[in-house]
Amino acid sequence: MAVAQGNCPSCGAPIEFSVGSSISKVCEFCRHTVLRSDRGLSELGKVADLADTPSLVAVGDEGTLAGRPIRVFGRVQLNHGKGPWDEYYVAFDHGQSWGWLAQAQGAWFVTSWVPGIAVPTFDELRPEVDVALGAAGTFRVVEVRSASIVSAEGELPGAFPAGFPRSYADLRGAGSAFATIDYGDARQAQPATVFLGWEFPEAALQVVKLGPRSGNKLRFTALKCVNCGGDVPALLPGHSERLGCPYCGTLSDLIEHKIIAQQEKARALPVIPIGARGTLSGVEYTCIAMLRRGSFFDGDLYEWEEFLLWSQGTGFRWLVLDPESGWSFVTPVNLAELDLGQRREFVGYQGRRFQPRNDNEASVRYVLGEVYWKCEVGEAVRVSDFVDGNDVLSREATASEVNWSLSQPRSWAEIAQAFALPLAEHARRFGKQDAKVQIGKTGTLLIVVAAIIILAILMANAPSSTTVVGGSVSGGSFRGGGVFSGGK
Repeated sequence: MAVAQGNCPSCGAPIEFSVGSSISKVCEFCRHTVLRSDRGLSELGKVADLADTPSLVAVGDEGTLAGRPIRVFGRVQLNHGKGPWDEYYVAFDHGQSWGWLAQAQGAWFVTSWVPGIAVPTFDELRPEVDVALGAAGTFRVVEVRSASIVSAEGELPGAFPAGFPRSYADLRGAGSAFATIDYGDARQAQPATVFLGWEFPEAALQVVKLGPRSGNKLRFTALKCVNCGGDVPALLPGHSERLGCPYCGTLSDLIEHKIIAQQEKARALPVIPIGARGTLSGVEYTCIAMLRRGSFFDGDLYEWEEFLLWSQGTGFRWLVLDPESGWSFVTPVNLAELDLGQRREFVGYQGRRFQPRNDNEASVRYVLGEVYWKCEVGEAVRVSDFVDGNDVLSREATASEVNWSLSQPRSWAEIAQAFALPLAEHARRFGKQDAKVQIGKTGTLLIVVAAIIILAILMANAPSSTTVVGGSVSGGSFRGGGVFSGGK
């Protein structure tokens, strides 16, 4: 039953509002936003066409979230310069309350407005700052950005005109706690709005598909390369943003249907094939992508490979092949659960102390398969590694966002068994790859060996007063061991 109804001020079509929290609605006939007030209905202007973003939900869908009834009433589409994303306006418990549903970085989040919480100004926030959010406790900032509203559909709990700026901060709390502070147009010094909620596994969301689906919400079996037109089996339905084509190598945007980078065709299939399924620690994963990333050390390029895994119940994980240290399994770490008070000396996590090891810039050099973010060749982040034994905590940061992860060693024998891959094939290819990416280090090693031989000859023929200081060759040093261990 409608709580309010009338006619669109723009085209005259009937307009109905289904829940009391809805303040505006986009007319499905003329695409103008209609605002509801105690003075009746007014028109706010026309919204742009929606970008064809991938998602598992659509306006009009019903279902449950962790057993709680929900219905999707509206969608706002935003963009901060890297492409659009969606946030869905949902009603809980048959309209008794409302909130926002969103998918980001391969995870799902739900939040609801909580009034009366005082927060710092937008300019005071930066990643890794702690913020007290009333009775909910202390949260830690993971992202600070400004975006703008580009389009919308359905009913919404406020006025969302196209082009409206939105500055926000996302924060993490203990466990699965999550928060967003919405500053709206931060230039106007208006009061911030706090939304509290939690991150939840995709399996907790059960959807009955009642709403109309766009192309990306219907294409669950195949993706089409923008460059060569090849059909690629869809491994990550409802999530994929970009595709590294296995036929021509082109990296393309699946939403905007444009080429992002012209990569060379892969010279060889990755050691874990895209689409391979395997079980690690009792969880079945599908390998959906391979990234090659690299850093420069003393002028030498050092590369490694990262394999993106997906499980319906667990989400995204990474297997990283480091040519020096071998394989590691990478899991995300909740920033709020880290002790960063003495980061120059150590980072505390689960009662352990991880010591600083290295700090470098890492960039993406090649992409193959499907990824869930706006990945670009050349995309760079600052990576800091902290070690405790063979385990590595990694911090990846840009000016506006930070993510932490934990890498733990895995043997190739375990991985090969999990994905039904031959042990001998990896040994053959690993040797080739190791020789390829370690040319700079190998050359350095040969120089050091030659220098040692020459030094030994000189010492044998030198007068007794000759001294070798510190046992090293003057003017140089050799860095050995695993100097970097990638990760997500």
